[in-house]
Amino acid sequence: MYPVPTDAETQGKTDETVAKFLEGRKREDVVLATKVSGRSDRIDWLRKDGSFAEVNRKQILESVDSSLQRLGTDYIDLLQIHWPDRYTGGLFGQPDFSPANLKESNSFEEQLSALNEVVQSGKVRYIG
Repeated sequence: MYPVPTDAETQGKTDETVAKFLEGRKREDVVLATKVSGRSDRIDWLRKDGSFAEVNRKQILESVDSSLQRLGTDYIDLLQIHWPDRYTGGLFGQPDFSPANLKESNSFEEQLSALNEVVQSGKVRYIG
């Protein structure tokens, strides 16, 4: 997803660097892990439609396909959700969890179904 600090100009550069690393190597000799960005109301440059990052079916599928293209490979060994879609508190310097701050989020079922979809398609081997 990003070099730090994350911004639109550097988004995807890590995948491109890893793709260069993979050149000349046997793909089966490399364990390749990447991630889907978690929910953020600050990050609107990851998705083609300019929507804010969240962990839903559409964005999981787009993220995997975009990473595969940048990486120049046909599968990812381990796909992870970078941080939760749901409110947890204590994330990135936020105060601890408070029920008063709960808001709608994408269901675990939707997220797991989409993750299962990319595994069943052969694009991802394992999720975490």
